Amino acid sequence: MSRMKSLLAIAMFGLAMTPCIWDSDTLDTELRGLPDAFDLIVGRWHRHSDAYYEQRITKIGGKESLSLDEFDDLAVAYERLQLRDKAIEVMARKAGALAKTPDKEHQYRYHANLGTFYAHSGKFDEALIELRTAIKINPAAHFGREVYQIELIEYVAAAKKDPAIWKRRSFLRHAGYGLSLYIGAEGLQAADLGPEDRNEDWGGKRKVDWDAATKAVGGMLRFGGLEGAELYRSLGELYLAKQHLNLAWWAFGHAAERGHPATETMRAVQRSIEKHWDEARSHKNTGHVNPTQADYTKKRAEADAWLAAFQHAEMAAIERGEDVRSDAVLKALLDYANGVAPVEPPASSEPISWSMVTFFSAIGLFVILLAFRVRMGRN
Repeated sequence: MSRMKSLLAIAMFGLAMTPCIWDSDTLDTELRGLPDAFDLIVGRWHRHSDAYYEQRITKIGGKESLSLDEFDDLAVAYERLQLRDKAIEVMARKAGALAKTPDKEHQYRYHANLGTFYAHSGKFDEALIELRTAIKINPAAHFGREVYQIELIEYVAAAKKDPAIWKRRSFLRHAGYGLSLYIGAEGLQAADLGPEDRNEDWGGKRKVDWDAATKAVGGMLRFGGLEGAELYRSLGELYLAKQHLNLAWWAFGHAAERGHPATETMRAVQRSIEKHWDEARSHKNTGHVNPTQADYTKKRAEADAWLAAFQHAEMAAIERGEDVRSDAVLKALLDYANGVAPVEPPASSEPISWSMVTFFSAIGLFVILLAFRVRMGRN
């Protein structure tokens, strides 16, 4: 039953709520950078398995005294397993520790993490208070993503009061950013869109820093803990604004797959992109073939299989006692997922213990000696 409640929570709040969280993995992952744009859109990038976070809870959850870093690690582990009440409880313990030992960086992390946990719990007012406090402490944290996080939460809060907002505009347009969206000389095919989504509604008075916004939205997907449909939709709009039509088509497809309320509008934009490609080929055939829904389904299935393979390998590595955070082990796990160099027999995740090796070696030696004695007796 608790698992079902977790899934329902993801369905409700995962639509858009994916602020960033901070633990000991965050900096390492940020330094490695975001996945390739297409891989990010289709979901072909690694996320740790439940076993990873369960091991962390086992390791530090029972300790009487935690360091400030360990408070974050423990809270985020609970968050990743959708045990948000426990995550918030850990942050309350960290607040007590900070009162005794003030630390500006950890004060920022405390408010950023707590704000994210509140947001994922649907407590938007509380989340905004914490995240705005975090930004005051460290405006440049997470490469400035938290500004967009706050605008995303404000958008979700407004959409809860007026569900029509989901369909009328994305969180970027709701925040007033001008995206200058268009396809070809005639722009979006207005006949395929509702009156609220005509070309003039795509603009805004605020100038958007495209690189910063794209990195922010991609970062919220990568580091937020939930993959919200609204973030895929916003990536689609950002790529459309730069005429990266292929990436836009796939991003809108992923948002639609996740049940975004504006699915019909995004499908219409996908059709406009396809029509633009068809018209372009009528003037000059470049050999381009329009992607189809069957292509989309295949690529998404491949991405899900890739992730399952990675997590399967990670769980086995954890059982073997390997440090899955190290660069060498992570590379081996990614190679396994890529099918380059399997790190374990694919048919089983159970590692062979040394006791088993010794047992079978002893049997083999016994058989050899027995055969030798039989042969000597015959001679």
